[in-house]
Amino acid sequence: MKPIRVLIVDDHKLFRDGVKKLLELESDIDVIGEAEDGVEAVAMAIESDPDILLFDINMPRMDGIQLVREMNALSRRTGYVAVSAYDDEDSITALSAAGVLGFVLKASGKVELLSAIRSAARGQPYVDPRVAGKLLTSFSRRKEESDPLFDLTSREKEIFYWLAQGMSNIEVAEKMVLSEKTVKNHVSHVLKKLDLRDRTQATVLAWRIGFAQISPETLLNLLGSDGR
Repeated sequence: MKPIRVLIVDDHKLFRDGVKKLLELESDIDVIGEAEDGVEAVAMAIESDPDILLFDINMPRMDGIQLVREMNALSRRTGYVAVSAYDDEDSITALSAAGVLGFVLKASGKVELLSAIRSAARGQPYVDPRVAGKLLTSFSRRKEESDPLFDLTSREKEIFYWLAQGMSNIEVAEKMVLSEKTVKNHVSHVLKKLDLRDRTQATVLAWRIGFAQISPETLLNLLGSDGR
């Protein structure tokens, strides 16, 4: 299997050096270059075509969100992992809307960073558990306009999550050990409660609010204490 080719983008050389040394210890990851800002990263990505862009959100000349949008405009099949010193929900929402699959904190450990890179390389979402917990807590805290999933039961939230991962009703049924008819009924309830027209709108909402980006393990742990 080919190694995951990673381009590191951060305006602090000490951080780039540290991450590079960490990643070089992994047999399935190959650091192909470093860039100190978004402008340099775009030029390098066009030339080297990395599998993953590992980038800081806050950078001079071109920040992380602008970087992703620029890459998207070039139609590059690159996965994105954002790194930030802050667990800012607005940044997570903007990044997810731009197509970023991974989000880790600079205070995160080696396990979280590697999980984010490998998940993004597989086309799967990963959000640092501390950030994911903060997001999901806001979902179940109270019913208000900024809390769109309040009315969903734990099972409906789980089905909503798997729909956002692109699963069909049959695949969700197999995943949750339910009948296809039961899943279909739950999907109808989810769409009605969220006032959505179809599964596409549901997927867009899940990614916009950051719900689709959490890991399956974090989802199940948090929903287990939901009590509904």
